[in-house]
Amino acid sequence: MAQAALDLFCFKKNADENKRLKGALSSLRLQGIHSEEIRHENARLAKLLSLRRVIPANFRRVVVSRVIARSSFAWNRSFLIDKGSREGIRANMLALSDNALVGKVVEVGPSVSKVLVISDPGFRMSVLVQRTRDQGMLYGSANGRCRIKYIPVETELKKGDLVETAGLGHFFLKAIPVGLIERSWKERGQIYQVAEMEPLAGLNRLEEISCVE
Repeated sequence: MAQAALDLFCFKKNADENKRLKGALSSLRLQGIHSEEIRHENARLAKLLSLRRVIPANFRRVVVSRVIARSSFAWNRSFLIDKGSREGIRANMLALSDNALVGKVVEVGPSVSKVLVISDPGFRMSVLVQRTRDQGMLYGSANGRCRIKYIPVETELKKGDLVETAGLGHFFLKAIPVGLIERSWKERGQIYQVAEMEPLAGLNRLEEISCVE
């Protein structure tokens, strides 16, 4: 009887100790997750501060914004930012991340705006191949990349050629990096060729952007 009571006491003690250790381990894990999140948040804040400090001479206005919501539709690649007309956001401002083009502002509210991403099938913009100086029209594509049309068929494009904004139409800012040529092909009977381009900006990892004009 005494041995049974002792065994029960030891079992309860071990169970309590196991519960305490599990609780301590869970607490440590939460602390680790929290510390990692703080580290990432500090890195993002430092990036925001550096973006505010560095304003290229050809930009008349720079508004740093946070991405607060994304479209869940494959055919509509867009997101919302936490800045609007009150902060100086205007339609057709270009959106940049790490100095590369992300998209353009298409809708502006008092405190929230919508940005259309360059990979959206409805996106259009004049671009320039830096090496050859040939211009073309950038289109979004359903596969997440972009296509450039109306490049002269005699132009010899190379994989890795840098594509920049041409500075035409509503988008007067020139020479903003957009992406790199992946491949190109000539369609039979056409005087122009088509190229596929990989965007430079990490479009699926955006947390902060700069809207510029």
